[in-house]
Amino acid sequence: MKKIYKLIFPLAIVMLCTNMLQAQTDVRMQSVFIYNFTRLIAWPADYQSGDFVIAVYGNSSMLDEIEEMAKSKKAGNQNIIAKSVSSTDQLTKCHIIYIPSNQSRKIAEVADALKAKNISALIVSDTRNAISNGAVINFTVVDNRQRFELSQENAAKMGLNPGGEISRLAILAD
Repeated sequence: MKKIYKLIFPLAIVMLCTNMLQAQTDVRMQSVFIYNFTRLIAWPADYQSGDFVIAVYGNSSMLDEIEEMAKSKKAGNQNIIAKSVSSTDQLTKCHIIYIPSNQSRKIAEVADALKAKNISALIVSDTRNAISNGAVINFTVVDNRQRFELSQENAAKMGLNPGGEISRLAILAD
């Protein structure tokens, strides 16, 4: 019996580490996509000056990735600012809000709060049914490749205009 534990325990550790590395790689890849969204979306005129705010809802390693990216990149001529929010009451003007899968039940609530506050934010998530709950973009994996779904309808509801290039790259959800 001890031999089995000696075999299973190291295997479990390797599998756990592999899963953690894969999750970290996914978040890093998604942060690159998010950065590219900054130039592929037509933002309303009053969003084209000042800081470019990317909010992360809840606790997610995405915040660290966005903060790191913000040190060396800009969104056009705007400085990128990473911001953490943990409730819809904290939502203020932002360009992008990322809602991780562990907060997926909040997507519709966040979308409603943004509309009520007249905030034109790109809602990005990485969970099943995100588009039907109000997200504009949802990360997904197709053929072992990171991809994203895009809802033109949800973008229009948020006052955003995705350009033709993003539409060509996306899996269209509408």
